[in-house]
Amino acid sequence: MTELNHVLTTTRSVRLRLDYDRPVPIEVVGECLQLALQAPTGGAAEDWRWVVVGDPALKAELARLYLAAYTEYVHEPLKTRNSDIAKGRLGGVGPDGTVSERTARILRGAEHLAHTIGRAPYLVIPCATRPNPATGGPGTNSALYGSVYPAIWQFNLALRARGLGTCITTLHLHHADEVASLLGIPPGAVQVTMLPVAYTRGTDFRPAVRRPVREVAFLDRWGSPFPYQEVSWSR
Repeated sequence: MTELNHVLTTTRSVRLRLDYDRPVPIEVVGECLQLALQAPTGGAAEDWRWVVVGDPALKAELARLYLAAYTEYVHEPLKTRNSDIAKGRLGGVGPDGTVSERTARILRGAEHLAHTIGRAPYLVIPCATRPNPATGGPGTNSALYGSVYPAIWQFNLALRARGLGTCITTLHLHHADEVASLLGIPPGAVQVTMLPVAYTRGTDFRPAVRRPVREVAFLDRWGSPFPYQEVSWSR
């Protein structure tokens, strides 16, 4: 249990410490996918598909689209202090577009990733084949993404356990049609995220600073205190 707690509390979004120069055997990616597919899936439908991109030319084009989206939706809004757009992407953005120290650190990593993501050994794009949210009824959105995201996070954990890392990104979805055309993704498949996969420089990741459970959880009714005191997960 101690080892499991360690993996669960130290699996971070890795942007600055991805080792682009170290090759990743495709078998390792396959192992992580095999473990990811053990995650729960709505109705046992297994309505996930995973496009693993290792071709340098394809990665370069995906990187170009990602950087274009980052520039338009993150970099420029912050540069021009357009807080309304920036706050849609980030926490810690003030009314005048200034950012907190914590958000500034995240942005340094995001900027680095935006300019280097195409160097990752693999870019993995999980897709959902459940009916498109635009054509379904109430709950379709939740069913579609809820049926795939457990496997996406399990993929993250499997990578971490093997000395690799990744970061869940969605900026490429601003160019989803172009990505679909590039990779032959059919119209019925919904791209969910894009994951750069690489070994990490070092494995000494630490738990993140998070608000305590009692500030975000309620017992029985919204706003009702949740009686819990945090414990330490040190190994």
